[in-house]
Amino acid sequence: MNKMILVKHNNEGNLKAYFYFALEEYILEHVLKDDEAYFFTWKIKGVVIGKNQVLENEVNMEYLKANDITLFRRPTGGGTIYADESNTMYTMITKKTTNFSFKPYLELVIKAMEKLGLKIEFSGRNDLLFDGKKISGVAFLQNKYGVLIHGTYMYDVDIETMIRSITPNNEKLISKGIDSVRSRVVNLKPHLNGLSLDDLVKHLENEITFKEYILSDEEIKIVKKMAEKYESDEWRFLKQPSYTKNISKRISGGLFNATLELNHGVIQDIKITGDFFDLYPIEIIEDKLKNINYTKDEITRVLEGINIEDMILDIKKQEFLDFLVSGIVN
Repeated sequence: MNKMILVKHNNEGNLKAYFYFALEEYILEHVLKDDEAYFFTWKIKGVVIGKNQVLENEVNMEYLKANDITLFRRPTGGGTIYADESNTMYTMITKKTTNFSFKPYLELVIKAMEKLGLKIEFSGRNDLLFDGKKISGVAFLQNKYGVLIHGTYMYDVDIETMIRSITPNNEKLISKGIDSVRSRVVNLKPHLNGLSLDDLVKHLENEITFKEYILSDEEIKIVKKMAEKYESDEWRFLKQPSYTKNISKRISGGLFNATLELNHGVIQDIKITGDFFDLYPIEIIEDKLKNINYTKDEITRVLEGINIEDMILDIKKQEFLDFLVSGIVN
């Protein structure tokens, strides 16, 4: 793979992922020409979910809100990632090729790191490993304009915050997740002989690119306008056409599990199970909850019309409501 063109602009600072998703789109559709490839790096703080992922199943929204962590949805597929100011994101944009593979592009990163004395290996479909542990994962998009590849590069990421951000709000799962992820990923900072993140980014830019493309002020305005789409709630909180959600919680009255079949944000079906004692058939509550919007307001409205305490032994109505609405993103 030949070297790329470095995209730069004079609008550095507190830019969020929305801007960079739009910048990728702009370069791909309006700048890229045949036999060209573009590269740039960026930093954000936030959780980024894949285009096709169901938000409620992937992200601990309560933790994100409590810790001022922004949620983003990217235009590419793949899984959920956490990024902070102690790692870097990178983007590669090129024309379409037959028999696409990540490997030719990631080899540019591998060769750059070899010059720092680190042996990085390509693994699986889209991962880079150091000492057998993951340091980078990438996602991609291909359309009529070309190919977009972007990913994370772990320098000194806060792993505990990462796991708490992308793990359901269950302390046992979180603790296991932290231990599990620590055994499978590694930060590069301890292995770079004091090289700062900024110096590492500069090294990657120098090794991967051979000239610069500097965005004009007018182009930056265009990109910021395009970014409004990625910042909108409609994009970030996209309701998937059809999916299943499972929630579980021990509250007054016992352990409760709910399986919801959702379609465009509407409860098509719900099944409540657990070790509780129902004084009247639980199906009465289930039927009341079917065919309503899966929102806190709608579920609250329905439960206000039901005397839950008379239907389930030792239940507390507010706890049952909190259980049913846990994980809802308004």
